[in-house]
Amino acid sequence: MYRKPLFCIVVLLLFSGSVYGETLSRFQAAMIEAEKGNPEAQNKVGTYYKIGIGTEQNDTEAASWYRKAADQGYAEAQFNLGEMYEEGKGVAGNIETALSWYKKACDNGWKCGCRNYMILTEGKGECN
Repeated sequence: MYRKPLFCIVVLLLFSGSVYGETLSRFQAAMIEAEKGNPEAQNKVGTYYKIGIGTEQNDTEAASWYRKAADQGYAEAQFNLGEMYEEGKGVAGNIETALSWYKKACDNGWKCGCRNYMILTEGKGECN
């Protein structure tokens, strides 16, 4: 009588553990590469921390990892770090610093960096 509901619960628990394990292993794999200095992986680790995927959500850690990648000229991380400064998440809010990072992202070809730079300086811009 209770076998079917019990079976469903067991399957659900097994599946959810698999999904958790998968996101945890993605985080761990990215962390290994990030610690080697890979800017793409550093940016990814920053995003995992910002959202809380495979690890606890932590804006300070996110900003730290974005900075490591941004300092290497990784445009997406420069944009992400600009957002952190604009929003005051994980770092002290500072529009001038946000503008600086958006400008660097724009100069490195990240169109959303151009958009955010223009929005903050002129009140307009597109991200296409």
